[in-house]
Amino acid sequence: MANGELCSPPPLASALPAGTVALLKRLGEMARGRGMEAYLVGGLVRDLFLGVGSIDLDIAVVGDGIAFARRAGGELGGGVAVYDRFRTATITMPDLTRMDVATSRSETYERPGALPDVKPAPIVEDLGRRDFSINAMAVDLDPDKFGALVDPHGGAADLAERRLRVLHDKSFLDDPTRILRLARFATRFDFVPEPRTRELLDSALASRAFDFISADRLRQELYLAFSELEPGAVFGFLEGVGALSAILPGAAPGGEFPQLLDRAHGLVSFVEKGSQWDPSVLFLLLLLRDAGSEDLTAVVRRLGLLAGARAAVESAPGLADLVRRAEAAEKASALRGLLEGRPLEIQLAVAVMAGTEKSRRALIAHVSRGRLLKPELSGDDLIIMGFDPGPGIGRILGALTDARLDGTVETLEDEEKFVASRFVPPKGDPVKG
Repeated sequence: MANGELCSPPPLASALPAGTVALLKRLGEMARGRGMEAYLVGGLVRDLFLGVGSIDLDIAVVGDGIAFARRAGGELGGGVAVYDRFRTATITMPDLTRMDVATSRSETYERPGALPDVKPAPIVEDLGRRDFSINAMAVDLDPDKFGALVDPHGGAADLAERRLRVLHDKSFLDDPTRILRLARFATRFDFVPEPRTRELLDSALASRAFDFISADRLRQELYLAFSELEPGAVFGFLEGVGALSAILPGAAPGGEFPQLLDRAHGLVSFVEKGSQWDPSVLFLLLLLRDAGSEDLTAVVRRLGLLAGARAAVESAPGLADLVRRAEAAEKASALRGLLEGRPLEIQLAVAVMAGTEKSRRALIAHVSRGRLLKPELSGDDLIIMGFDPGPGIGRILGALTDARLDGTVETLEDEEKFVASRFVPPKGDPVKG
């Protein structure tokens, strides 16, 4: 199956839902009616052979892919978002499913790790810019050839032999993130890099390939590894081939890391999502749990971490001590005093790393509910009760919060009695709390 030879993959009609097959046929008819060619490409073609994966539709159009997407979106009743830089578009269907459409293109790289310059090209050239042979196949959607496989690089044979093979010698240098993808595919499918690909990987690492890629691209590709079914295996693979230290110095993917990651994935469902924290940063902290300050500074720089993510990672050297102190805390209020003000990813990491079930339960209760608990009395209420505005108000509210956490008070009336018994409104002086 070389040189663009056509053959049949598993029949689309039996491998995909009937509605998806009907949509693909309609796209093929639309393309032919406009003098274009349309192909199903990407991971779905690979997964048709493996019998795995979700239905993510990636369409390559020989012709003007953006014009085709706009016309197809109009006829199908979908919305279209256009990305001119790479001649791509996304069609969002009325049922909110998405379909990516790209102009079949070739790519050239001005320098290693740079974003590519693209130009329209036939489908065989488009497939030649892909990362691995198993991802360099297409299914023809033309009505007369519907379902025929285009496999110019022997991807189907490599699938059968369970091997990973890059398409050209500069592949890892052009795009070093392919090294991370190699790790993901190798562990996800239990595939092995063929000898020449392994040689090119070693050569790219010796050339410090990751020095030539932007922090944003490296970070995004790295975070994808955390969504794999076995992230620990991905990072273990990277360590085994000598790539992990070039990306994350100080990372420790062995030992209890897989178990910690499993706990972390379970814990994030208890915590409200928002812009204040990033689950990937939590996972990164666990991977770097034993790293020293120098390595963590290098990671922050390598990944271009900013704001909260940077604060969380730079706090990692104190994690082990924080875990010990949290395990020793006997009251919920003590946990609040220990963890309040720290990045949420750090608080979550402490909960994940706690060594006993009792400690983990207490910490999970804190990060999911306790840290959000507030007294019913407000600062304004305290002022009405005779307390002066200022730091003393905050101390009283803090004491009320601790009492709430520990169960000393439960109702508004309890809070009023608590304040009356513990604090005396000053006579012109700030409250001393």
